[in-house]
Amino acid sequence: MRIIHNANSDRSGAGYYVVQGRKNAVEALGWEMLLWDGTRPEQTFEEFQPDLYIADVRMRHRVPSRVRKKETAVAAAVDQWADPWAYPENARQGYRTKWRDVRWIRKLDPDLLFHHTSPLGIERGWNKWETKEGRRVLSLPLAGDSIRHVDPGFDPDYDCDICFVGGYWANKAPGLHDYLLSYASRYRTVIYGRGWPDGLSRGDFLEDDALNRLFRSATFTPCIHEPHGRIYGYEATERLFKLPLSGGFTVTDPVACIHTEGYFTADEIPMASSPREMADMAEFFISHPEKREPYIEKARRRVLDEHTYFHRLGTILHELGFSRELEELKGKMDVWGYGTKKLA
Repeated sequence: MRIIHNANSDRSGAGYYVVQGRKNAVEALGWEMLLWDGTRPEQTFEEFQPDLYIADVRMRHRVPSRVRKKETAVAAAVDQWADPWAYPENARQGYRTKWRDVRWIRKLDPDLLFHHTSPLGIERGWNKWETKEGRRVLSLPLAGDSIRHVDPGFDPDYDCDICFVGGYWANKAPGLHDYLLSYASRYRTVIYGRGWPDGLSRGDFLEDDALNRLFRSATFTPCIHEPHGRIYGYEATERLFKLPLSGGFTVTDPVACIHTEGYFTADEIPMASSPREMADMAEFFISHPEKREPYIEKARRRVLDEHTYFHRLGTILHELGFSRELEELKGKMDVWGYGTKKLA
């Protein structure tokens, strides 16, 4: 199978790693994925001859004839569209559908629309795509890259009480202070990521092997979402899924969909209801590291059963009617030890 995916080269946000996770899954299956920046659409599609194109409404381009002729199936990511905005904080940051987006989607005429918001989040905030355009939007949550993130075993060189890997930006700063920095100075804390105040971060990036070793060897890793995740409770970060794959232990800040919509249970990934509870949980698990083991094992199993990019790819294949490719995917996942019961 041949897939084209809209992408850019910016590594500063989670979007880069989401696209890489999808690409890793596709290539592990022996298929091909071309990451495309939107230039020379006619030539690119004619040369690559994709079976599937994964588009993004924020990367609009001329629609190639292969897509217009329905020779390539199309799945397109779209932003919220409701009246009034269901998630005004996101809308203020530009994450909202504009008429130019609607007009472009009409030209593209995709077979499937999706977003990584939870199912209830889609129902509330994306409803005008259906009522105005007759297009259903699928919830396709983020996932764990099980090719990139593996359990390397404990490494004493990366031993620490607390770790956090991620950028420090103005909109994220209050949550990072409340759910991490308010207590981190009391412990052996290791932070990597861009934008942190001087002296807090050890570097901008970690290579995959080092990242896995850090996640596995840290006693406690808080999973901290952007403010809209806590405010509205509908969007789970990719970090939630990749940490268990590395064998790490995490406690999440309060994002309702994680438990209420069944991504994880409380005995797989605990949730702190407040900054005070996050600090208390850090103190408890750092003092009693053996108590983490059942959570680690159960959370990793849940990701392997339901939340890898193989699973998300399977959902797209099912929705678009790629039955032969779906059966090939499920067969390989069975051999590799992934759960496939949730796949159609």
